[in-house]
Amino acid sequence: MLSAAPRITRIDGFEVACQLREPIGNSRLTFDRRTSLLVRVTTDSGSSGWGETWAHVDMAAAQIREVFGPLLLGTDATTPRRAWHVAAARLGYDRRGVSTMAMGAIDLALWDCAGHIAGKPVHALLGGKLRDTVPAYVSGPFMKPGGDPYRDYEADVASYLARGFRAVKMRMGTEPAADGAMALRIRRLIGDAMPLMIDLNEGFTLEGGLAIARRIAEADLVWLEEPIAYDNLPGYRRFAASSPTPLAGGEALFGLNAFRDYLTAGVFDFVQPDLALCGGISEAMRISALADAFDVPVVPHVWGTAVNFMASLHFAACLPARRGRVPTPMFEYDPSDNALRSAFVDPPLDADGAILVPDAPGFGLDLTPERLAPYLVRHWTIEQS
Repeated sequence: MLSAAPRITRIDGFEVACQLREPIGNSRLTFDRRTSLLVRVTTDSGSSGWGETWAHVDMAAAQIREVFGPLLLGTDATTPRRAWHVAAARLGYDRRGVSTMAMGAIDLALWDCAGHIAGKPVHALLGGKLRDTVPAYVSGPFMKPGGDPYRDYEADVASYLARGFRAVKMRMGTEPAADGAMALRIRRLIGDAMPLMIDLNEGFTLEGGLAIARRIAEADLVWLEEPIAYDNLPGYRRFAASSPTPLAGGEALFGLNAFRDYLTAGVFDFVQPDLALCGGISEAMRISALADAFDVPVVPHVWGTAVNFMASLHFAACLPARRGRVPTPMFEYDPSDNALRSAFVDPPLDADGAILVPDAPGFGLDLTPERLAPYLVRHWTIEQS
């Protein structure tokens, strides 16, 4: 006789933060602290799994405590896609915001938990990895406040090359002449063949972003990322029609329908769903299938803690290979100061600048509440009554 499936009996929220050694930033903001919401689901069999959302932590936590958590307590922990659809039925008016982030955090935790229950890595539950390693690109350098924001860029990039990275994405966005000059200096430093990308982090108007795009075009970029506000679809149509460089975006798009709109408009040459924001792995797999139909590569955006890092690695391992100017998928690896990642995972790169995909159960994380204690800001629990 088959035993009953493990049921979700408890959901914990861990609101965490770490202080940076020095402030860093992008074209819009400077920050000296990283924060995130980690979610752990636990079953009546003792298995557990971890999920994450890193934006609007307080609001996402409230949504999980009041809406999605109680809805999923007592349900089968081995069926994350079913749980995702049960939760999605409660999205209501907030279909492209905090509710999607909150639902995605639970979705990640359920996939991790299901992997532990089955004794398999998450990529196996998704149908099997398509590669053993994923090529990484370094997500940096970041801009510095005070004086020249690019003052450390050449030294930072040299350190990334020494560490083994074979592709670079810089944060930029001051004014066209300075941006263009620095982009060319970095291109000379890394050579003509290495992939180079620039992220403007939504910092400009259409006119300002295009002025920068024209100045940096000589640096021969693979893509220019989020030059204008993420929700300005009419602006992206105009930008794409005039840009000398391919465009990338999608980290701030939540749910399949948001990606549908941008893919239909034909404005992105690369789409970048973030698992911790877009609705989790269950939704990201649907987004990937949609992008595949439009012949647009998926390059996941990766931010936050070790949880989103490892979940994104499993997801990237399952994406179809595409042979464009640079082979995709690629993996976004932010090596800057972030104890919420590096205290738990800090994988080396191989000789080709790629990361090994783990085969341990779940996401392959060694994470416990005790190890989170130095970074804990707030802890809450909901349990099955």
